[in-house]
Amino acid sequence: MSAVNSLYSLTPMTGRTSGADRTTVIGTVEMKWRTFWIAIFAMVPGGILTAVFYPMIDGYSFLWIAITEGLAFYLIERRSKEGLRLRTYQAFFDKKRSNVNEFYLCGQRIDVAGEEFGTVRQITAPVDRGKASRKTEFTTFEDFEESLR
Repeated sequence: MSAVNSLYSLTPMTGRTSGADRTTVIGTVEMKWRTFWIAIFAMVPGGILTAVFYPMIDGYSFLWIAITEGLAFYLIERRSKEGLRLRTYQAFFDKKRSNVNEFYLCGQRIDVAGEEFGTVRQITAPVDRGKASRKTEFTTFEDFEESLR
């Protein structure tokens, strides 16, 4: 019987986004693919602004490229310092869409007006082996609590 090589899926162990922090050499620069695509897409508005302002301010118009690149990386790559550490644009949209009695958490609408509040109860009880046998089938939680007294 010959040995057959096994193939294992590592996704359950490493997660879907395990490759997000991997870097690769693009051209002559080592960076993440996400960084590369942000830089490429931010060039479009930077190039448009440079073309519009070039006749007015000449060489200084190329600062628009640096400004749009910096703004794109600030909005997309930066994460908030507190809470769920959302990306800046996600936190901005969540805050903008929130109203009275509802808020957004990671893009999901949470309505607090329809929620009912209750009491968290202890659902475990110490077992006392010295007592006689007790009723073991309860119809409500209150019956169970009463049997403990």
